[in-house]
Amino acid sequence: MIQKYLRKFRKTRLYKYLRFKLPRARYIKWVKKLKIDDKKILLESQHGTEINGNMFYLIKELASNPEYKDYKIYMTCRVGNRRKFKDTFEKYGIKNVNLVVMYTYEYMTTLASAKYLFNDNTFLPYFIKKEGQVYLNTWHGTPLKTLGKGIKNAMHSIGNAQKNFICADYLLYPNKYTMDHMVEDYMLENLAKGKCVVSGYPRNSAFFDQKRGEQIVKELELQGKHIYVYMPTWRGSLGNFDNKANTYLKYYLYELDKRLRDDETVFLNLHPIATKDVDFSTLEHIRKFPDGYETYDFMNCAECLVTDYSSVFYDYAITRKKCILFTFDEEDYFADRGVYRPLSDLPFPKVKDVDSLLDEMRSPKNYDDSEFLREYCSYDCPDASNKILKLVISGKKSDNMEEIKVPDNGKKNVLIYLGNLDQNGITTSGLNLLNNLDPTENNYIVCFPSDKGKLHQDTIAKIPDGIKYFPLQGYMNTATVKRKLWLGFYKKRVPLALLKHIMKSEWKYELERMFGGMRVDSAIQFNGYETKLLIMFAQFDCNTTVYVHNDMIGEINLKGNQRKSVLKYAYNNYDNVAIVTEDLREPTSKFVRRTEHFKVLPNVIDYETIVKRGNARLAFDEGVTQCNRSFEELSSILDGDSKVVVNIGRYSPEKAQRRMIDAFNKVWQENKDAYFVIIGGIQRDGLYDELCEYVQTLPCKDNVVLILSMTNPLPILKAADGFILASEYEGFGLVLVEADILGVPVVSTDVTGPSLFMKNNNGTLVDNSFDGVEKGFRLLLDGKVSPLTVDYKKYNEDAVKRFKSLI
Repeated sequence: MIQKYLRKFRKTRLYKYLRFKLPRARYIKWVKKLKIDDKKILLESQHGTEINGNMFYLIKELASNPEYKDYKIYMTCRVGNRRKFKDTFEKYGIKNVNLVVMYTYEYMTTLASAKYLFNDNTFLPYFIKKEGQVYLNTWHGTPLKTLGKGIKNAMHSIGNAQKNFICADYLLYPNKYTMDHMVEDYMLENLAKGKCVVSGYPRNSAFFDQKRGEQIVKELELQGKHIYVYMPTWRGSLGNFDNKANTYLKYYLYELDKRLRDDETVFLNLHPIATKDVDFSTLEHIRKFPDGYETYDFMNCAECLVTDYSSVFYDYAITRKKCILFTFDEEDYFADRGVYRPLSDLPFPKVKDVDSLLDEMRSPKNYDDSEFLREYCSYDCPDASNKILKLVISGKKSDNMEEIKVPDNGKKNVLIYLGNLDQNGITTSGLNLLNNLDPTENNYIVCFPSDKGKLHQDTIAKIPDGIKYFPLQGYMNTATVKRKLWLGFYKKRVPLALLKHIMKSEWKYELERMFGGMRVDSAIQFNGYETKLLIMFAQFDCNTTVYVHNDMIGEINLKGNQRKSVLKYAYNNYDNVAIVTEDLREPTSKFVRRTEHFKVLPNVIDYETIVKRGNARLAFDEGVTQCNRSFEELSSILDGDSKVVVNIGRYSPEKAQRRMIDAFNKVWQENKDAYFVIIGGIQRDGLYDELCEYVQTLPCKDNVVLILSMTNPLPILKAADGFILASEYEGFGLVLVEADILGVPVVSTDVTGPSLFMKNNNGTLVDNSFDGVEKGFRLLLDGKVSPLTVDYKKYNEDAVKRFKSLI
């Protein structure tokens, strides 16, 4: 009866919370509390989902070598894989290995206390490497396909891998080709603290035991059979299963099965998701890889490997047996994937249909792979596991092993938090700044939230060559449930002073969690918003700067989206407070005790890019841009003889778009062929939708165009007869400058932000009132606005010089 209720309890949310989520939430407690155990070793493969590969062979060596008999060995596993892992260990006679289930108390305490950590992928984002722990990352193969920043549509997702590589003591690579690409594409130069170890892969040692293959043939009663293994790569990306590609794969499997002879057997190894889609009971000559055997160990019994774009051929080539690439979907597969080297550079035969595949499987090896083996496999050896363990645990380097420090040019590392990458003035000014920096003078690293980067990959792609980026992943660890609750309560206006007292030590560990101990010489919170990041960047033990892009008093009064206590903390604790215009000194000074650390740092104006974007073809973002008029109607308006006034700014209360619409409605009574176009990158609280409805109630409804979310609005701006900025307050008003560069007359309300800039450069200002905005429209429509008098080249030189003075 008790067992029955226990089984029911294990299916409840409470059980899952107590068993898995609560231990993860309390991980930081053990990081703080537990001492490092010099005799404890933790190994993890693919986040606990796998037992195959490098970790298996390291465990095998640890369990069998008497040098390590006094060590406690732990391996991570998922809760559903315990039986599978135990059976495999039993089959290979591996004893004294403790399985720790992912996310449990035992796992978290082991992760926080083991002296030696081994991983062939990454520890998850909550991981903090403690001082004194020794971490070896082996990754999982020589890459054919591009990795890191070279993965199209996934540039946002590399942050946790970067953090793991940065904090690792050793990065194991089977050849220098892999090392070079991993260091470059994960942007590890000047960031990673450890050493690259170029040495044989532990898993590849299996291929040096030829007798093992004969033994497996006997165990599986396959004598007299021609045995092949087929290991196609995963068709999909980052958790997305490609149904179309796998349908084709399944079709070819059935066609191949029909043509195989009775003395031929193909063993198939698919990704678990793809495996579920194949009914092996309907196949006569194709079988799954047998349970209980480690993958590379089992491959010893095959006389030939069939694969496609998987890195397995780099390893299997060591056997000197034949490799065949079955590339039936090559064109589709590489449509959105890059490769380091084209398939044509590889020595292996490539086939695209089943008949050609069978011909190659039944033919002897007919190519020379000696050069390939020299480049990719020259470090592999039978005792690779022993060599690696000696290096990591005893610090002893072996023959045919190279230790290479990750390059570090010794220049300053400047970390810049760019924010959420939304289409707004802060993102634009950040990119403008990056485009005007010399990456040979300092090492610049841009960071941003990974989840926001996923939405704005086009913005990530605009980060200039030579400047690194680092997506931030995961959530803050807290030592106790009490502190977790305090962190949550803070969002409900708990005083910062109280939170500071409670969370001070957590903030220190959070920096370590986020950045993996990255060397940072100057930390710049360029975004200037976001409570957590405002607080976190103040914790860096280096030169720190926070930017002020807006009148934060106005933000609080109008939108209530800022915490006075946080701004006071930031502006009093950063070494520098960078205001983007002198106008912001007075409102910002209300938060501080002193203003000596205020620096006026004007936004950089990338005028060449502005001209280029203005000359681009007008286009909406397909499936994203919204507009209350059709694209054709907008094009006709811009191409016609009517006067057009434009405003660009996010749909937000301080931009005063409704006031502009009302003022235009009044002016339109006397200028009925005039048009007013508003373009906003984002909207707050449904303001765009609200304005669309409001416009329909006005007489000028056919002459007001509202656009939401447009990557490049500058072709519209260039075609306009005037630009009006009528905000209640601003930071600087970068779009004023964009309009001027494109030759469009500009008018602004006389408000904090643009006011001083406009006065200093012959700009036209109007009162911050309905009458003032109405006057602005009339001046623009009557052609009575003079251009600004700005030398943008000198302006930029001064802006960049001021920025570099911070560093």
